[in-house]
Amino acid sequence: MNAVQLPVLNPPLKGFLRWAYTLSITSAHEETIPWYYSNFIQLSCTKKFLEHGSHCYMDFFRGKPNELNFNNPFLLTCSVNYTIMESLAMDNWPRFFADQIKSGYYCIVFLDESKLSPAPYYQKEPFPHHLFIYGFDWDESLFYVSMFDYTGVYRNLQIPFQEFIEAVQSMRHLLRDNVTADHHTYFFKYEPHSPYPFDKTAVLDQLRDYINGENHLNRINYNTDDVEAFGIKVYDYLQMYYDAVESSDPRLDSRSDVRHLHVLWEHKKMMSERIAYLVEEEIIPYDEELVEGYKDITKRAMKLRDQYIRHEIREDKEVFERLRLRFNQFREEEPALLRKLIAMLEA
Repeated sequence: MNAVQLPVLNPPLKGFLRWAYTLSITSAHEETIPWYYSNFIQLSCTKKFLEHGSHCYMDFFRGKPNELNFNNPFLLTCSVNYTIMESLAMDNWPRFFADQIKSGYYCIVFLDESKLSPAPYYQKEPFPHHLFIYGFDWDESLFYVSMFDYTGVYRNLQIPFQEFIEAVQSMRHLLRDNVTADHHTYFFKYEPHSPYPFDKTAVLDQLRDYINGENHLNRINYNTDDVEAFGIKVYDYLQMYYDAVESSDPRLDSRSDVRHLHVLWEHKKMMSERIAYLVEEEIIPYDEELVEGYKDITKRAMKLRDQYIRHEIREDKEVFERLRLRFNQFREEEPALLRKLIAMLEA
């Protein structure tokens, strides 16, 4: 086979690429839908981002390790580091990864994205990152990949073998010079799981944790050590972050990141879609207040994200007052809707 493309779908979550990459694989299989709607309820956010060298980090929370490390029941996972791959000659890297794709493995390669022409960081400072490869064409000397391009859009693209080799070679130099740590290269193979029905118990646990601002997931193997906020408490730290951005707080290392608002919108969209799924599957009855309430929160969250994007292009100081208003509204409205959802699931 001189050309292979493994099946992928446009992923439902793109805020961080561990979700985009793994969900683009599993979303192509209908049997994974009940699992998907049984998860992605909890949020987490860094608390101590006003300390030197720290960053504000907000994302969906599914316990530790994260999705690239054996956390998805439908993906057979293995990983290697550059030390293991050291003996592989650079010219042989395309053939090695093409062979893995032939065997049904999607490849998540850690490389220097500044060497890839479609990337936002092309020909700029080194940018260590994971690249998702789902196919190749040997006759055309290219890989089929998914990534954010220079316009900020997540899409399927083509990367010439030569650019791929240059990106890997650059990463080798960065690692040897101790510029960055090795975040490993991953291989994922889709494997049909035994029947995975909608897990009402897991959903109820996550909903309660979200409302209470707590986390009981994977408690045995993971101590939060008071460094992360969970669930409804995330709004307090988002507000703290954007207050620091507005005042140009010198303690803030990372500034004006719209990803937090994008993840917030994805969370509301995911919750609204989950409610629609539960109604469609007759797991809960239709309730207008619940359905329309979350649709409205989702619309406001998307509008807030879009307003902040426009602010980054053309400054609008009033956006910070809108952020405060929306965070307060969501903090007040969400628990009432989720308690209704919990009561319906329990019934």
